[in-house]
Amino acid sequence: MKRKGTNLLNDHVLSFFQRSPLKKFNFRQVLNLLPYEVNKNNIKECLCLLEEKKQIKQIKPGSYMLFSNRKPFTGVLDKTSGGSGYIIRKNIEKDVFVSEKNLLNSFDGDQVEFVMISHREGKIIKILERKKTKFIGVTKNQNNQTLVTTTGKKDKLDFFIHNPEKINIRDNQLVVIEFVKWENDLPEAKISKIIGEQGVVENEIHAILQEYNLPYEFDQTLIKEAEALKGLQNKESIKERRDLRNITTITIDPEDAKDFDDAISIEKKEELTEIGIHIADVSHFLKEGSNLDKEAFQRGTSVYLVDRVVPMLPESLSNNLCSLRPNEEKLTFSVIFTFNSNYEVKNYWFGRTVINSNQRFSYKEAQYIIDNKNNIIPKEISLSNKEYKIGNEIKNSVLLLKDIGTKLREQRIKKGSILFNKKEVKFILNSEKEPLKTVLKETKEANKLVEEFMLLANKKVAEIFSQQKKEDNIYRVHDAPNEEKLSALERVTKNLGYNQKFDNSSTVHSNINKILKQVEGTPEKNLIDTLVIRSMSKAKYSTKNIGHFGLSFEKYTHFTSPIRRYPDIIVHRSLQRILNKKSIQQKNLEKDCEHLSKREELATKAERSSIKFMQVKYMSSKVNKKYTGIISGIMERGVFIELKENKCEGFVRIKDIPNDYFVFNEKQYLILGRNTKEEYRLGDEVLVQVKGVNEHKKQIDFLLLEKL
Repeated sequence: MKRKGTNLLNDHVLSFFQRSPLKKFNFRQVLNLLPYEVNKNNIKECLCLLEEKKQIKQIKPGSYMLFSNRKPFTGVLDKTSGGSGYIIRKNIEKDVFVSEKNLLNSFDGDQVEFVMISHREGKIIKILERKKTKFIGVTKNQNNQTLVTTTGKKDKLDFFIHNPEKINIRDNQLVVIEFVKWENDLPEAKISKIIGEQGVVENEIHAILQEYNLPYEFDQTLIKEAEALKGLQNKESIKERRDLRNITTITIDPEDAKDFDDAISIEKKEELTEIGIHIADVSHFLKEGSNLDKEAFQRGTSVYLVDRVVPMLPESLSNNLCSLRPNEEKLTFSVIFTFNSNYEVKNYWFGRTVINSNQRFSYKEAQYIIDNKNNIIPKEISLSNKEYKIGNEIKNSVLLLKDIGTKLREQRIKKGSILFNKKEVKFILNSEKEPLKTVLKETKEANKLVEEFMLLANKKVAEIFSQQKKEDNIYRVHDAPNEEKLSALERVTKNLGYNQKFDNSSTVHSNINKILKQVEGTPEKNLIDTLVIRSMSKAKYSTKNIGHFGLSFEKYTHFTSPIRRYPDIIVHRSLQRILNKKSIQQKNLEKDCEHLSKREELATKAERSSIKFMQVKYMSSKVNKKYTGIISGIMERGVFIELKENKCEGFVRIKDIPNDYFVFNEKQYLILGRNTKEEYRLGDEVLVQVKGVNEHKKQIDFLLLEKL
């Protein structure tokens, strides 16, 4: 490699000292750290120059460290559920550990100033900015004082409630509190809202939405603004579009779906087949910069909780005007692919269209057609609970979509797409929204055929964006996992008896798919699926296209769900500008991507919290019942068990494991009996008994009875 410029070399060498402010380096160590070749004399000159500038200091001949190891740094605190934390700094890969005693009254997400007290550990000396001032908690009265214990995972605190009016606050009420100050042992706050009694489903779900700052109601002015938009679908708007109302078109969605983003049309033309992927044209109605548009951007996404959907758009848009309901004329943004007889894409067309869907199918109904090739849909699976008949054209369309979708999927697998098939649980709720039972959601060919056509459309839009050679379009990107996470995955799966290696970038996709295939039908399937997902980077939105590792696509974006995802609306607007040959630079788009990625992350956390709450609520009526489970996590305090029957996860404290004194072996990642040498590892099948639940902590406690 070419020799780097002197200034660049100085900056590069100084960065080693800044990343490890308490570490000593000699010139050989610096030489070995550099990713390019440099003469050792250049390194010595560089070290002398940095010393002259008082940026590093010589501790002993030839050994240097950063000039001031007490120099404060800044970063953002990421607290752990155990009470400690890590400080994240921009452009620095290694996070700085902070023990609980050195957190200085900080909350999760605070921007802080800190000093290094050892090679990897820091101490917070100043809080620069509070990220969060509102918390959710549960009230308790103690010694004539009111306290609120927070329900969040990371900030587990008791707040002293400043109550000058001496309002009578009952115990066990979910409340929103606003932070006031932290000058004594406990932080002080005031109650800004009483949500209601703890344990009531409606209150708990509202508390989750408040916890993640997710709005669950629309202002009346926005509701009226949305209702007024129906006038934008008129004869003039239809006239400007490609008319596809007479083409056979269907939608395939979950049974309980209310908003239909996408429809698929099928038209045979001799040896060719035209498949249209039609997406609700939300951007036609949602005018850029309007109040409704600003609200949708702030929300970023719809939120799917166990008992409800919190929509990104008001119902008059999401469930009515934009929703591709059957036998209604709908405005769409479409991509039409032309396939030859070998199901290869030979051509495509993009543009605005009008459709009229012939039939709405649930996944179950579509699967029945695929399995039985029958025109009669029995009442047992019918959405209407009545037997009905479909025409041959629609039946044959579903079967053709399945065949083409299967071919697309096979091609995608060949190119390395990772095929997750983790089983998810759905709760069946009563009229009070309390869980009655659980059912496992299955992914079959009907789900997969829809997925393949959506992926194809998203991929094609991204390819069009990449041809523009400008960073003013949104991509959905997914970085490759880092080596540390892959090594951890390899170590854990080896302990479970699998010998796949994940250290070679050229084979990592196929090796991950191999192990996912190997575990199909095994007790540890869900665990391995989870471990693989955890080893991955997070997908996000960005204007910088780095590809999508999980799908093994060089270019990918989100085009197919504008009713529930704001990035898709931006993509629609960008694509229309390209089709109109208008070059308009979009300002702050990368910043918008960061905001939308964060909103998506918050929505995911809220969804998981609602699932955990429902699990705890469901298991509260199962105390003392016995279940078979799989060890899904191991730590010093004990083991996590996922029940096979319903996927609920609970905890067994290490001291409650019977027949021996057990200790955590961190190196081998197992629990070991001191006398019996009995081992408990990830993936082991065990029999447990439900000891109890803690609704406040959203925690299920098990007793481990025996290893199976």
